[in-house]
Amino acid sequence: MPSRFTCTLSLLLLALLFVSTPRPTLAASEEESAKQNKYANATTRRRQAVGQRCAKKLEAAQRAIDADQWSQAEQVLTLAGEKYCTSSFEKSQVWNYLGYTHFSQQHYRRAVESYLRLLDEPAAEMKMKISTYNTVAQLYFQLEDYASAAQFLERQLKASAALAPPDGVQKIDTQTADAQTRALLAQAYYQLDRKKDALVYIKQAINDYQHSDKLPPEAWWSLQSLLYFEQEQYRQALPVLKQLIKHYPRYRYWHQLGGLYGQLNKNIERLVATEVVYLAGALKKERELVSLAYLYLGANTPYRAAVTLETAINNKQVKATARHLELLGQAWQRAGEGNKARPVLEKAAALSGEGKIYAQLAGVYLDIGDNAKAITAAQNALQKGQLKRPGAVHLVLGNAQLNLHCYDKAADAFKQAGKYKAVAVNAQQWLGYARAEGERVKGLREAGANLEGCGT
Repeated sequence: MPSRFTCTLSLLLLALLFVSTPRPTLAASEEESAKQNKYANATTRRRQAVGQRCAKKLEAAQRAIDADQWSQAEQVLTLAGEKYCTSSFEKSQVWNYLGYTHFSQQHYRRAVESYLRLLDEPAAEMKMKISTYNTVAQLYFQLEDYASAAQFLERQLKASAALAPPDGVQKIDTQTADAQTRALLAQAYYQLDRKKDALVYIKQAINDYQHSDKLPPEAWWSLQSLLYFEQEQYRQALPVLKQLIKHYPRYRYWHQLGGLYGQLNKNIERLVATEVVYLAGALKKERELVSLAYLYLGANTPYRAAVTLETAINNKQVKATARHLELLGQAWQRAGEGNKARPVLEKAAALSGEGKIYAQLAGVYLDIGDNAKAITAAQNALQKGQLKRPGAVHLVLGNAQLNLHCYDKAADAFKQAGKYKAVAVNAQQWLGYARAEGERVKGLREAGANLEGCGT
């Protein structure tokens, strides 16, 4: 996981936020309207209706649309608008049908033109206008004109609020529709780089859904978590990701959760989240697998680090570079598996020729009792230089010399180690022991004891 989480909304997310354009339905004729008005509330405005001549043309257009005969539908609607549908209300119906016809053929600019003509009709019903605001916004999304999309969504919310529906089911349905509009508006603001505004609206959309006892769509929480990440509000993103994992369990959310814990310096939690993805077989990229090995080492579980990395190398998921082999050797060494670390580090040293790998190899040789090779590796490391802890390498060299009864050489190595502050105290103790042991062995030899000599 990179140090900073960055990403952009995918086409899938855009599609999930999208609301489909409603199919037009035939408005009531004058005769039907008269029947409905018999039961209408007396305080309401008289219901508008379509004349019989216009209704017949709209019915013909409806049949053509149902049969996907788009060209026929356009011809009928064009004629209807010119001769048969003359009132403003009737023309709003014609423009609605024409807009849908163009939309269905993916002629988005022509669809926008038709729907804008609908909105210009003074007699168009407010509910139709509100629906059309949303439709036009969707079309502008398709045309990647996000500023215009946002403008029409803002108009939709304003007009919807003006309707002020009564309490009950209708109010709940309106709240749900407004939540969907706010979510789409948040997407438009995101595309316009208005991230703070986008966050306000997506949060409100989610809250509206939850207050209506509805489960917010996955895409809404995804957008919210993305906005928190991009604004580096990592703590706020945490509960959002947990909601995604709970309601829409996907391994990519576990992966993102691991990255989030990394940003919060919670490495144990990061390891747990990342391990879930790994155990499911969903962790496949080289950098991710190497990162997991580092997490295991950081959690003081080197054996798991070694097994994970070795498996990835054997499966060709991680390249057997000097750096990766060095890490594998380090993991085996820290796990107390010196014999497994040795061949890995030998190969890494041959590939890189760097002093730091020879230094690590010297320590492994010392651990498994191959003192001669430990001396050679330590000398190579010191000769190549650029070591982070040269004093430690001198200590390894001195201990290998001690094990081979080369007390004077061991003392020289410990003297060199004593020049480095990090190991000075330890080096002084080993120097005293090497000198004392050398004197003791010398005295025994002078007394006639047959003892092993240097290098034997």
